[in-house]
Amino acid sequence: MILLALSLATGCSSTKSVPQGDYLYIGGDITVKSDNPDTDTKPLEGELADAIRPQPNTSFLGLRPKLWIYNAFGGNKETKGITNWIKTRLGEPPVLLSEADPTKVQGQMINRLYNKGYFKPELAHQVDSTSKRKMASVNYTATVGRQYLIEKIQFPQGTDSLSVAIRKTQPESLLQPNGPYDLQTMIAERLRIDGIMKEEGFFFFDEDYLIFHVDSTLNNKVNIYVRVKETAPEKALIPYRYQSVSVFSDYSLGDTLHYEKPVQYQDYKYYPDEETFKARAILNAVFIKNGEKYSRKKHLQTINRLMDLGTFKFTELRFDPQDSVGRGGLLNASILLTQAKKKSLRAEVLTVQKSNGFAGPGITVSFRNRNALRGAELLLVNLVGSFESQVSGQTSRTGLSSYELGADAEMHVPRIISPFDIRISSSMYQPRTSFKAGFRFFDRRDFFKQNSFNFEYGYSWKQFATTEFVVNPVQVQFAQLSDTSAAFAEILRTRPFLARSFDQQFIIGGNYRLVFNTQGIANRTHQFYISPGIDLSGGLWGLIFRAKNKRPADPEFPNTLAGQAISQYVKTDLETRYYFNITDKLVLATRLLGGVGIPYGNSSVLPYIKQYGIGGPNSIRAFPARSIGPGVYDPTQDIDPEDPSRTFSYFDQTGDIRLEGNAEFRFPLLDPYLKGALFVDAGNVWLYDQDPDRPGGEFGGNFMSQLAVGAGAGVRIDVQFFVVRFDLAYPLRDPNYRTTTRPSNGGLFGTGVLNLAIGYPF
Repeated sequence: MILLALSLATGCSSTKSVPQGDYLYIGGDITVKSDNPDTDTKPLEGELADAIRPQPNTSFLGLRPKLWIYNAFGGNKETKGITNWIKTRLGEPPVLLSEADPTKVQGQMINRLYNKGYFKPELAHQVDSTSKRKMASVNYTATVGRQYLIEKIQFPQGTDSLSVAIRKTQPESLLQPNGPYDLQTMIAERLRIDGIMKEEGFFFFDEDYLIFHVDSTLNNKVNIYVRVKETAPEKALIPYRYQSVSVFSDYSLGDTLHYEKPVQYQDYKYYPDEETFKARAILNAVFIKNGEKYSRKKHLQTINRLMDLGTFKFTELRFDPQDSVGRGGLLNASILLTQAKKKSLRAEVLTVQKSNGFAGPGITVSFRNRNALRGAELLLVNLVGSFESQVSGQTSRTGLSSYELGADAEMHVPRIISPFDIRISSSMYQPRTSFKAGFRFFDRRDFFKQNSFNFEYGYSWKQFATTEFVVNPVQVQFAQLSDTSAAFAEILRTRPFLARSFDQQFIIGGNYRLVFNTQGIANRTHQFYISPGIDLSGGLWGLIFRAKNKRPADPEFPNTLAGQAISQYVKTDLETRYYFNITDKLVLATRLLGGVGIPYGNSSVLPYIKQYGIGGPNSIRAFPARSIGPGVYDPTQDIDPEDPSRTFSYFDQTGDIRLEGNAEFRFPLLDPYLKGALFVDAGNVWLYDQDPDRPGGEFGGNFMSQLAVGAGAGVRIDVQFFVVRFDLAYPLRDPNYRTTTRPSNGGLFGTGVLNLAIGYPF
């Protein structure tokens, strides 16, 4: 009854701004009829429905909310200020019957039917209107006969190079005898032939030089004759080969080319010298060669690969056609490269107030060299330092503080470095070999100090614009715990699982990841990001030591390297994202994260740096980082009565299994830079094996009821290249405090958590 009343009220108000003598246009429909029993009319009705114009006002369950807003805030009257903004931005004016042109729509429908092979159709329309409601619709009726089929296809019969090349493509033609006549298929056939001709050296050929003669005088049959236009220029009729290829690595826009004595590398002329870039490194990204036929794929591949080096701002291929020789032509190609800025230095200073009561300054100094060894190698060096102290919470205790110092370096070489000659020539993107090394020193006051080292070597390449492979066959990490306090030593003594995760050990293995991402494809309603990965440690070493020691590995008697145990585990992860672009400004973004780590052999528990934690500004925003789980483990059982500030068992709230989901509705607030969001997050971590010190932490069949849930709203300052994000979130379900209340972090927002972050959460 309520819905009916709203519908009637909205129906009355919908026509409020309709002029006298006109009607509110509520849409149209199409019915297709045919005397031929073999004609499927349903697809035709869908095709013709797309031609119906105009589109009626937006409706939902029979209601027209945007039209209602337009009428409620002034309708056709002149308005100003906020009233005009609401009316024009949130509302929409009525679509009138006078704006519809049935005769024009019928013409569009006739064209579409001809394009589908339904010649000589009959179209009619009828306006259905009621003066009382002042609403009208237009009903169209199409009557068609039998669809025309293809009787014969004939390709060019000449003996010239182009006719012969086109004729060779006929076996793969999209036009086949007894197939339906369809204009879209013929357009696709032109594009297919053009693409093949561009790979056969016909540099000046264009799809517009092809024409299809159609003989429709047969009874429901057509003959199609593929021909080259007589007006096609002579240069479009001959294939071209490269006569010379020159590379200018120091070209500036607007400059003229200076032909000084070049470096001759293989068959290439390289200008000016190799003082800045080695010719071999640059030419690894060049796929055009002297004597080869012109290929559009290799042309575009060369441009993409050179730009993908990251060393050049602009890349241009300039062609100079020469006089034709015999039945072919010659091209001189010049590759013009404009260099990007080689080196850069950036420093970031941050002061962070965390929701768990910790605050402190941090600094990151980054150095970048885009051409470190004259081969377009990218060198990245980062120096980091941070300090945190607990300045708020249940108490004013400031003894819990920490600082971190570190350095890491990365070298990305734009080729595959291996004992074998691997070029991956089928890809449009430049493959890379990466070397990464780093060091971190972490001092958690009152607990421990830790040194960690890491090294990684591997490859990454894109096969397509949406697909990337990351293969790191070498991964070495070593963490060393030192200067543990008596309090932390007691924690480790009473918690064997935790102690083993902090054991001094080598992580030796590799990691592998696949990334499928369609976010870079513009104007897509549905965008996806899917990234499975696997992380392995100790597998090969385990086989070697098993053969050497003639026994399987055992956590009590682990295999060692240089006196240190080797971690053995298998860890798999999957991250999926789905973006539903409702409009160009309204987006529903979702993410699902899952992961499982299984220790074996030498290890009974994952290394602490490999365990999962959950919570924080890029996770479940209603909870501080690493303050959820595992499972329903209740950290209040570990409150120190003499020191109530030690409420959270910080080092225990990690797990071997993770499940997390996020959903966020993003919308504009003040275009173009201020945006808003509503979000909900859920997730938890669990233990793979039972830990007596953390009851309720293991994974079980009731895991869905153990998810932490939070929701909130956020504001984002988005200036395209930089995003500052403020998210205020509140917990809705807390699995760790089923019978008690999570201690409040105090502050202005009570149990709410205010997150300040850079960038979107996903």
